[in-house]
Amino acid sequence: MIPCTKILKGQRSAHNENKGGPLVVWNLTSRCNLSCCHCYRDSALAIKSQEAELSDEKCITLAAEIKELNPPIVLLSGGEPLLRRNIFEIVKTCKALGLRVGLSTNGTLIGRAMADKIRQSNFDYVGISIDGKAESHDKLRGLSGASEASWQALGLLNNLGVKTGVRFTLTKANRGELMDILNRTWESGSKRFCLYHLVYAGRAAQELDISAEEKRVCLDKFFKKIKEISLIDPEFEALTTDSPADGMFLSRFVIDEQASLSCIRSHGGCSAGERVVYLDSTGEVYPCQFLRGQALGNVLKKPLMDIWADNQNTFLRQLRNKKNLLTGRCGECAHKEICGGCRARAKACHGSLWAEDPGCYLEESLIRKEVFSEQS
Repeated sequence: MIPCTKILKGQRSAHNENKGGPLVVWNLTSRCNLSCCHCYRDSALAIKSQEAELSDEKCITLAAEIKELNPPIVLLSGGEPLLRRNIFEIVKTCKALGLRVGLSTNGTLIGRAMADKIRQSNFDYVGISIDGKAESHDKLRGLSGASEASWQALGLLNNLGVKTGVRFTLTKANRGELMDILNRTWESGSKRFCLYHLVYAGRAAQELDISAEEKRVCLDKFFKKIKEISLIDPEFEALTTDSPADGMFLSRFVIDEQASLSCIRSHGGCSAGERVVYLDSTGEVYPCQFLRGQALGNVLKKPLMDIWADNQNTFLRQLRNKKNLLTGRCGECAHKEICGGCRARAKACHGSLWAEDPGCYLEESLIRKEVFSEQS
């Protein structure tokens, strides 16, 4: 995840990856009331794996195992996590352990009563997925009225003082609406906007993605606008995720080169197996939510910390040594030390984790030269 506003302002990162553990993305359920065409899984209301989901009791005890990892935050996801019947008990347990807890939701199940439950549960952050204007969003999500419901949920939570943000996944269908949703998010009173790049997993096919040139145009407008907003509203935060190349593209807009490089080094690059761990609803543990072809272990058979700290796991060792295994354009890139591309997209398109990232949009001139000076 690239903290764009911090980089643009030249703020040195307070994050110390040697002290903190990985971000935990916890899929509480694969069930979902929507059927989005860009879902990184194949979530729906009726799923075959439903019976295999972790028991309520295991979810409660698992919170203590997550605590051992010392994550910066636990992001409750899905599917639609609000369909998990004991979600608020899980949150209560996590909070009692001192964990920061975020909620990743489509927002359509959040009416006044649910919004109040969320407020009372003291979520540290609630991110609502909104992928364009009403027509585009509803088509992507497969439900008429989904857009209106999501914006209403955002308004309800904002009025209750809950920290909220919008999550926008960039696709062919909505590339021209990115700036509209960014502006509406800011105007709504939400203080966070997270731009997601499409990762080819689940129902999200490469055909839904935009071209490299289109990405450069979109990101150029996006970074200029958030730089403008940050000067007006210092509390507003913009981030991007699932495209490590964003850090290098963003470098053309920075104020303090060395502070920006420090921040990119702390947060940039593919996080799989290093700064993120994904817990599936069945107990399987993966290096990220997009790399589900090979599990690291299952919490029903082995403690989470033992899975994460297993130095004998060849797959984990490779993921933690990515920069020395990269091939193709990523292997030749001058920025592979702090970027390295998305390994999930590489695997999806080339059949190899270490191949070049097909979603990279950097120009050849930027790939071949050092952007920052040697000092850091």
